[in-house]
Amino acid sequence: MTQKYITFIGDIHGCFFSFRSLLEKIPQADNKLVLMGDIINKGKRSYETFSYVKKNKITQLVGNHEFLCKHRNHKWAKDTWLNTGGTETIKSIKASLGVNSEKQIQEVLAEMSYFFDQALPYLIVDTQYGKKIVATHGGISNRIFRQNNYSLEFSLSIDLRIPGSYIFNKGDLAKIPGCIQVIGHQPTETNFINSNGNYRIDTGCVYTKRGMGVLTALRFNLHEEEPPTVFQQICID
Repeated sequence: MTQKYITFIGDIHGCFFSFRSLLEKIPQADNKLVLMGDIINKGKRSYETFSYVKKNKITQLVGNHEFLCKHRNHKWAKDTWLNTGGTETIKSIKASLGVNSEKQIQEVLAEMSYFFDQALPYLIVDTQYGKKIVATHGGISNRIFRQNNYSLEFSLSIDLRIPGSYIFNKGDLAKIPGCIQVIGHQPTETNFINSNGNYRIDTGCVYTKRGMGVLTALRFNLHEEEPPTVFQQICID
């Protein structure tokens, strides 16, 4: 990693206007952007978000919603995909592109799925002060870390379909020696981003719950050890 900074952006969920506004607040010089996954579903502008990310070649992790989109035609995933925001993504495709036929919609979803195949399952970033930043969508839990003999490598090699995988984890976050975990996925109030030295940066942009309704970015200095800088945008979608 040659950049001085790396900035992680929490779950966008189709809140495209909020995403664009947040990007304007983040210094771009010597900085790499990484999206934590779940750029689609639930919000009104999933297709616009996808198109922008693809066009600008922004690095993205696989979230559970991208994972379900890729597997949406499998029996085990179809209903979950539709019931957890896939329907809203289809609506955004229709509204943005003016398409209505099932064939056209499936062609667009296939294009999106192909793009999501290129997304990273996780990202490990080395800093110059000896720590590693481990970025995953849902985080490595204590249970998974323990079951995999306290090995980071083994914990990142499990079947992603299981509920406790680092894409679907909804529980605690393991304190991994020498590592800082950064995750999305778990909607967290803005005052509780720092989680015992790990960071939860899905601040529920798509939700109206108290303490949420915010899109959050976290910028780390990779050269000097200091607290990450927080950038936030109240949802304007």
